[in-house]
Amino acid sequence: MENVFLTATGAQAAHARVEALVREHQTKLARYVRRMVGDADVALDIAQDVFFAAYRTLQTDPARPLTAGWLYKTATNTAISHLRRKKILRFLPLDRDQDVRALRIDERSAASIDLQAAMNRLPSDQAAAIMLTSYAGYSSQEAAAILGTSADAVRQRVCRAMRTLRAVMTESA
Repeated sequence: MENVFLTATGAQAAHARVEALVREHQTKLARYVRRMVGDADVALDIAQDVFFAAYRTLQTDPARPLTAGWLYKTATNTAISHLRRKKILRFLPLDRDQDVRALRIDERSAASIDLQAAMNRLPSDQAAAIMLTSYAGYSSQEAAAILGTSADAVRQRVCRAMRTLRAVMTESA
């Protein structure tokens, strides 16, 4: 009888921790995934899958610390798996008709649309590094933990991506 009580308490603790993670990271995580998959509904599904994976993980190991890095790494891997299933492993352009309502007013400018088009031309590893460091605000070290690489590799990818973005933006100007 005591084990049932401990299991119920563990499930409640897991539920409470996941609720806190959802409140803190849901919006940013869904936005990050949307940039990868190009579809807001799929991004929300992937984000939900990530939080469900966090819940399952905490049920089996309640003491495990789940960080934002774990969430973004899991989201990145899930999004890549989704794109591989669709055989589209690259960042896709936004569907302007469907997603323009979701964009902030400053993102509606021509420069922002050009930047999104330039981002679509980046290899996925460089785009992920840019998204994590510039858009989501992670340090190179944190992005490295998320991407499973070194901080130097992240900085190198960001540098290469910035060169490509500058060249593409200069072409379009």
